[in-house]
Amino acid sequence: MNGIDKQALYSHLVETYRNNHPRSYELFQRAGRSLIKGGSHSIRLMDPFPVYDVRSEGARVTDADGHSIIDFWQGHFANVLGHNPPIVLDGLRDYFAGGQGLLTGFPGMLQMELAEILLSRVKAERVRFTTSGTLATMYAVMLARAYTGRSFVIKIGGGWHGAQPYLLKGISHFREGLDELESAGLPRHIDASILMTRFNDMEDLKSRFKKHGKKVACLILEPFVGAGGFLFAAPDYLRLARELTEKYGSLLIFDEVISGFRFSAGGVQKFYGVSPDLSVFGKTIGGGMPVSAVTGREDILKLCCPDAPEASRVKFEGGTFSAHPAAMLAGKLYLKYLIDNEDTVYSTIGSLGDRARTEIENILRSHGFFVRCSGKDPSVVPSSSCVGVHFLNEDAEKVRSPEQVWNSRLADFEMREKLFKMAMLNEGFHVFHGYGAVSLAHSEVDIQASLDAVDRIGRLFSSFRK
Repeated sequence: MNGIDKQALYSHLVETYRNNHPRSYELFQRAGRSLIKGGSHSIRLMDPFPVYDVRSEGARVTDADGHSIIDFWQGHFANVLGHNPPIVLDGLRDYFAGGQGLLTGFPGMLQMELAEILLSRVKAERVRFTTSGTLATMYAVMLARAYTGRSFVIKIGGGWHGAQPYLLKGISHFREGLDELESAGLPRHIDASILMTRFNDMEDLKSRFKKHGKKVACLILEPFVGAGGFLFAAPDYLRLARELTEKYGSLLIFDEVISGFRFSAGGVQKFYGVSPDLSVFGKTIGGGMPVSAVTGREDILKLCCPDAPEASRVKFEGGTFSAHPAAMLAGKLYLKYLIDNEDTVYSTIGSLGDRARTEIENILRSHGFFVRCSGKDPSVVPSSSCVGVHFLNEDAEKVRSPEQVWNSRLADFEMREKLFKMAMLNEGFHVFHGYGAVSLAHSEVDIQASLDAVDRIGRLFSSFRK
């Protein structure tokens, strides 16, 4: 039923796109002479070329060709308040005007203040900051291995924890499952040390621990899977994860880089009532600046102390720009705003997200496409600002697993991330995972405009049916 002439449709979309973005194309050609494919982050570099932004404010981005684009990507879903919120910009201006803000190499007081705010909202004893979610998940795994003296890591098929060597397996490359290394250049032994399990599959998780439990340093998972489909863990599944890790002496690590401060002013773990040993946060906690954090038990995190026993000491040094003063200030201002306005912020963006999911699904299905939207589970959160759009090859009640998302027999990733994405951009909307995440800067008018665009796109796609 979804069958369309995708090549003809793509050619049509590209022609419109090229005609609308001549300046971005010129910039892309120039960038390609010094950068690999014109940039330094692959998912920002869409084919045939990306849009180049010159101004970002609130819900909108103005590109180099003068288009005002409503943005649902919002800084990799980090910008809960929209682009460049005054609450952060004004604080940074004052800070820089006072002669502070650049790297000093001293501890400073701001990281202490941000740490206190973060720990007040997360059930943890200590925190250490670094600069990216990738580094934070890497350090968390290193801490788990050092603490337990074990080498195996269990991760979820479809779980994305950044481009770090300990977890680059089973992300999106589907071949009778999600179970393959996804990068060249990794040590040969790394494959055997990363054990895969299926998300929300309780029996599979039990079998992994029964077979390997005494060798497992940690189980790491996203309670809300991002790249694997905007899917929530089932409450019983997380309770089982906690039970099994305790039984076998392994650590439980939650990757909340996406989910942290996205559904409430804290971690999504609070909705489950499950406390991991370590948690990783990023994106939103930096207020638009490069900040990530590992939080958790003091007895684990203290292994990064210089005076920890040499045999278990972890070189979690953080990097030159860890706890950068301007980044700490931005994070402090951002989290304080989210905490002080928690009820208003999350009910507003959640309501808009709920509407977008329901109506996008209805609109595209009315045009004959097997579309299901993900991003909410009423058994976990009351509302959600995240909206995933999935073009399925066979009708299904809902999207249930990353395996369903990445299996080309079941879902059409190209329709979502190539054709629908470009069609939405031609309509003046920047989307990711089919739509993305609603921010506080988005309005009812913005959501309705996006729904009108989806309707036009549904009609356009239908006209290219074979």
